[in-house]
Amino acid sequence: MRLSRPELDQSVLPEADPARSEELMARIARAVVERQMTVPAIMLLESVKPLSFLGNQLLIFLDPIVSLVVTSRDYYAFVRMLDDRENLEKLLVAIEEENARIDALRKAEKASRPKRRGLFPLFRHR
Repeated sequence: MRLSRPELDQSVLPEADPARSEELMARIARAVVERQMTVPAIMLLESVKPLSFLGNQLLIFLDPIVSLVVTSRDYYAFVRMLDDRENLEKLLVAIEEENARIDALRKAEKASRPKRRGLFPLFRHR
């Protein structure tokens, strides 16, 4: 199936650049973790992994409608990325690693804060 824009057709474009795909996966992972949607994203990606090729074909089929809203080449890189199930697994790993990195930063920040003292410690039994 061909895209609505001949210059972005899969048969015309060279194979996806792995470095660009890695960078796109890192940006997607960062966006998912920033929005605190890690668990729903992982569940969704795990459940649609067997249907990744059909999802790719659906996105290509919907290209005329989507191109009215999205004009980014990242969309087409994402469509190309869905072609391979291994890329979905890499995306899952990227999301999990980004989540672990952010959690470690939050824990370190929390540990570095001074403990607050207020009225409540006075009422604790010793």
